[in-house]
Amino acid sequence: MSTECNDTPEDETPQLIMFCRPWCGDCRHARIWLREHNIPYTEIDVDADLVARARAASHNAGRLHTPTFELGDGVCVDFRCEELLKLLGIE
Repeated sequence: MSTECNDTPEDETPQLIMFCRPWCGDCRHARIWLREHNIPYTEIDVDADLVARARAASHNAGRLHTPTFELGDGVCVDFRCEELLKLLGIE
């Protein structure tokens, strides 16, 4: 299941994907941080989407870790503000 977050125009899909779990504390912090910084993203629940779960795990040597962020070919495993800003091209 994926959810678009933040108010982005319907014809403009966010490029940032956050693979997450509803109960994950780090995912909750990431959601708040992304909203505070007005960064649009698409959230995918890896507990509900097994294909997304495998994709997220593939970014971490086969081990699932949430949140995992994907932007094009770039990946950030775990919620690390500095790494996420680099991934987004925001300094």
